[in-house]
Amino acid sequence: MGDDLRTMRERLDSLASEDGRFYVACARTGERPFPVGGLRFADRETAADAVELASEYRRTLERYDPRAPHYDLVVHERTEPVPPADAPSLPDACHDVTGAVFEALSAAGHRDAERTILDAYFAAAEATTDPDDLCVVLLRCTARTLDEELTASERAVVLADAARRADFAANAASVGDALATVAGADLVDALAETTHGWRFDPTVRVVDAAVTLPAAVAVLAVQPDAEPVFDRAGEGVRARLDGGPVGLATAPLQ
Repeated sequence: MGDDLRTMRERLDSLASEDGRFYVACARTGERPFPVGGLRFADRETAADAVELASEYRRTLERYDPRAPHYDLVVHERTEPVPPADAPSLPDACHDVTGAVFEALSAAGHRDAERTILDAYFAAAEATTDPDDLCVVLLRCTARTLDEELTASERAVVLADAARRADFAANAASVGDALATVAGADLVDALAETTHGWRFDPTVRVVDAAVTLPAAVAVLAVQPDAEPVFDRAGEGVRARLDGGPVGLATAPLQ
């Protein structure tokens, strides 16, 4: 077994490229297990070959040690954020998203939700000393209220309307471009395209949940007929365009 495993590791190393933007990770958790942890690959085809090798490596381990963790390995493509010069600032993106949501809530007659957001924001703002953090406080309050005050169907209607009103992803030509704009505004991190959608690490959280509101608005702005799902993938968030709408404001991380 030792020689077989060593041969597979050597083959994986020979496929790797230091500046490649493709990598192999678990579709469920985002974890990059040995022997592909830290390896990058120049193109999708090479990364797909690495998936086969790494999967065979893991199957070999599992035959000899049933306690070895199982991973559903797939190709991930690291998506670079929109350059800072072309991306909205974090405050601008937060204000654009929350402003669009407020307009949509008002249009739908959700006065109680509007008041709840403002009350929570004013209470939290009193404890916030950095003015630049106030936009994030408002984003958190908005996302939490959407989850707590609206039904799933009401939330979907409001966010579809908010997506038509928001401007920060207006120049995006695809869902990938829209999410890259969200990443450029520092509202998500480590964005990657996978076989079934996208994965990212949250930069804004509410208790034990990721704030997915900006990403949801960006996706719906580009693809209004999408039924997106944002759910947990390890310590990050997985996004796909059908099966929802789920997790449009926050996605539980526990």
